[in-house]
This record gives sequence, structure tokens and C-alpha cells, in this order.
Amino acid sequence: TGETWENFSSRIPELGAIAEAFIEGSEKRSPSVQGRIVPSGEVEILSTHDQILGGPDGQIFLGCRFPADESYRLELQELGRKIGQNLAEKGALEQFGIDYVAVRQEDGKWDIQAIEINLRKGGTTHPFMALKLLTNGRYERSTGSFYSQQGRPKYYVASDNLKKECYRGLLPNDLMDIIADNQLHFDSGTETGTVFHLMGCLSEFGKLGLTSIGNSPQEAEEIYNKVVKVLDRETQY
Repeated sequence: TGETWENFSSRIPELGAIAEAFIEGSEKRSPSVQGRIVPSGEVEILSTHDQILGGPDGQIFLGCRFPADESYRLELQELGRKIGQNLAEKGALEQFGIDYVAVRQEDGKWDIQAIEINLRKGGTTHPFMALKLLTNGRYERSTGSFYSQQGRPKYYVASDNLKKECYRGLLPNDLMDIIADNQLHFDSGTETGTVFHLMGCLSEFGKLGLTSIGNSPQEAEEIYNKVVKVLDRETQY
């Protein structure tokens, strides 16, 4: 409360300052790109996502869709590569993530503005690693898509924050029974279905994480919505 502009402004030449600008637009999205810097300095692009945000101010990370929208997916990769190269020149190593704001313009194109760099694994890391381990597939940078060993493109909707009051008191064993009874599990034959995590949070907080994998964006969305619908039905009293 005792801070003054005179004192604060006098420290800017020493500490620097960050200026924030509000980005105008009626249709906005929050895509991200993940990469890795190897010891040689080479930058590898790992994935792109459209992040799902919510909460009171619409800024809480709730989950993500993979991959990012086709209309700006490859541009995201190139922007991420350039930022990654700049980070590599500064001595950064290993995984990084960049968050963007994408705003649709009148001509239908997207204006993409980078807003944050995270020098760590993030909320989109776990679902992508789950997809990779379950399918033993590969990410193809030329298309920005992920393909199974059979050459099928794979998509998912994931969340580490599916939380509802009615889920409280549900034990992991109860969840396993619900998954089995309603065939919500991941099927290694079709390489579709849902994998769950954070099940230890269920009983006390009514919260869990899940990754719903499909062979199209629509199928992944449908699988995710089915899980939520079944859990809601099974926990209503």
C-alpha cells in the first residue's frame, strides 16, 4: 500500500518490465505446441493441442483436444520451432511448451499470438504420452497428426480435472466396476476407448483424469461424452 510510482518506475531500468495487451476478437481459441530441445541444440516438435479452458474467469486449464485444428496446426509447429531455436541458443534443454491465443479474422484466417513459455512438461504431456505408449505409434510433423502402427490417424479428448460433487465417495474399485459394466475401457484391438488416471482423488474430491482416444475427432468427443454421461448416471442418488 505504500508503493509509489516514483519508486516503482525507478526500478524498471534495473529489473525490466512486462507489458500485457488485450487481444481483440469475437472467436478465440487457446492452442499450444510442445517441443523438446536435445543436447545438440536441435528442436523437435512433439505435438499440438487445442486447450479446453474453464473456471470462473475462463482461464483454468481443464483439458485438451489433440491435435490442434487443421487450419493452424502446421503454423503452430513452425512458430514453436522458431521459439525453440531461440531458447536453445540461450542454453535451454529438454521439454518446453508454448501457449497461444488464436483469433479468427474476417477473411477466415487465424491470427496467432504467443502468450506464455513453459520450460517443463505440462498438462498436455501426460495424454500424449499415454497415446504413444498405448499405440506405439508416431507423430508425423508433415501433417501434424499421430498415426498408429496400422497407419490410422489418432485423436483424443483429455482432462485432468473432471470434477463433480456427485463423484465424491466413489472408490477406485467402484470406478473399475463402472468401466467394466459399461465397456468404457481402452480396446487394444480398435485402439479406441478411455484410459483413466488420478483415481485416488475420486473419493475425497470427486475428481479424476481421463484420455478418450478415437479414430476421428468426433469419435474421441463421443467417447469422452459417453464416459461423463455414464458416470453422472451411476452416481446420481
